[in-house]
Amino acid sequence: MIIFDFDQTLVDTSPVEHLRARRDWKGVMASAGKLQVYPGITELLEDLHAKGHKLAIVTKSPDMVPRAFIKQHGWPIDIVVGYHDVKRRKPDPEGLLLAMSKGQAVASKTFHVGDQAQDTEASRGANVTAVGVTWGIDDHADLQSSNPDHLFADVAELRKYFLGE
Repeated sequence: MIIFDFDQTLVDTSPVEHLRARRDWKGVMASAGKLQVYPGITELLEDLHAKGHKLAIVTKSPDMVPRAFIKQHGWPIDIVVGYHDVKRRKPDPEGLLLAMSKGQAVASKTFHVGDQAQDTEASRGANVTAVGVTWGIDDHADLQSSNPDHLFADVAELRKYFLGE
C-alpha cells in the first residue's frame, strides 16, 4: 500500500493555507477548482494503481477536500482518511493505521509519502517506510532532519523509485 499526504504532496494548496489555518473548509472547497495538482501526479497514481498498488490518502484536512480531487481527476484511490476520521491527527500514526486496516495492508509493505517532518514521525509510529517529498515546500530543513527513509525532489524521482522508470 502507498499512502499519500494530500496538501503540498499531491496538490498545491498553498493558495488556501490561510483558509486551512482558520479551518474554513467551505472557503477551501470554494477555491478547490483553482488549486493545481502537481505535474505528473495523476499519471503516477494511475500507473501505480495499474501495477496493483493499493493507494490511500491520509490528510489533516476533512476528507471532502481530497475526495473532490479524486472525483475531478479520476484518481484510483479508494481509501481516504481525513480530519474527522481520527481522534489524533499526524504526527500520531492513527490515520495511517486506519488506512492500513481498511486496505488490509501490512506495515512492512506500506509506504507513506509526505512533505513534513510530521509525516516522517507518523510513518515511524506506524512502522512503515517514510518517503519524503520536497516539491511542494520551500524550506526542506525540517523534513530532511526528520530523516525519512527516502527523500525525493520531484515526481519523476518518486515515479522511478516506485515503478523503476
